[in-house]
Amino acid sequence: MDWWQIVLIILASIIVGLLVGYLLSYLIVTRLFKKPFGRKREATAVVEDPLKSTAPDIFMGLIKKRETTERQAKEQVKREAEETKKARETEKRERKEAEQQAKEQAKRGAGETRKTRETEKQERKEAVVVEEPLKSVVPELITEIENNHRTATEPWAGKLLPFQTSVWDTNPGELHILPENLREDLTQAYTDMRLANSIVWLSAELGRRSHNLDENYMKLCTNIAERLNKIKLLIERLGE
Repeated sequence: MDWWQIVLIILASIIVGLLVGYLLSYLIVTRLFKKPFGRKREATAVVEDPLKSTAPDIFMGLIKKRETTERQAKEQVKREAEETKKARETEKRERKEAEQQAKEQAKRGAGETRKTRETEKQERKEAVVVEEPLKSVVPELITEIENNHRTATEPWAGKLLPFQTSVWDTNPGELHILPENLREDLTQAYTDMRLANSIVWLSAELGRRSHNLDENYMKLCTNIAERLNKIKLLIERLGE
């Protein structure tokens, strides 16, 4: 082996040694300084990530909570306003109904008062005692009124009874001495008696008897009895 070959081998060994040493040094330095730095970064990342992720969440939660509170407050105010409005409408309606009832009651009271006054006035008019004594009234008329009163108040037995009207028909000129209210009541009573007698005539002479005619006859008898009761009371007052 030549000397120059030995020199090349030595140089190659030195270069290889240097490269191996450089690689070993690089690996040692990397191992010593890279891992702690990496763990620190990881720890920092672990610490920083929750902070980065938590802060926006807290902020958004506060915003949503505030929005919810404001919305609930608005709804509460709206409900209170609606309840107040309903209460006012109810109060207004009740007040209006009370006023209407008061007006109707006042109107009814005024009508009843007016009716009472008219009734009292009519009673005073009917109760007027004329100066003429009882002997001025036609005696036959009083007898005829008594007979017709008995006929009108006779219990219904299915028989149509005629009323007496001869005195009233034959002595109209002698009845002017009677009070006006008494003459009016007698006129109405004798008008009903003539209608009742017409029904009796239809039944007796023409044989036209019916349930409807019987009912009309009984109604006329009721009206006649009421008028004659009133007339008898007036005649009794004339004799006082």
